[in-house]
Amino acid sequence: MDAMREKLLELEDLLWKANREGDGDFYQKYLLDDAVAVTKFGIIDKATAVPGIRINHNPFVKTDRSDEQVITVDDHTAIVTYRVDVTALVDGNEVHLPSYASTVWTDVHGDWRVAFHQQTAL
Repeated sequence: MDAMREKLLELEDLLWKANREGDGDFYQKYLLDDAVAVTKFGIIDKATAVPGIRINHNPFVKTDRSDEQVITVDDHTAIVTYRVDVTALVDGNEVHLPSYASTVWTDVHGDWRVAFHQQTAL
């Protein structure tokens, strides 16, 4: 269980890093084809999310997570929850966007993939 926790927290780090860097290829690989995200901007599917990450109009410059929990559903499914304090550049100005977030991860033939991600703006 500790190995699962460490792996999933590492993958969350990499997801946020890919977001900051506009690395849509990472999202292409790690999101299931039918994955969705629910945010204040609506319900976003993979086909919308990946190009959006690549365009990176309002780049995230900081994504600090805290209060992390990993909830094991079964051997192949876990939920990672946390608070994330995001700083984004919007029209050249830093904007702070704190949220609570959850990611549902599923193990597909030994590889962890995102099935669902949710953010609740604070």
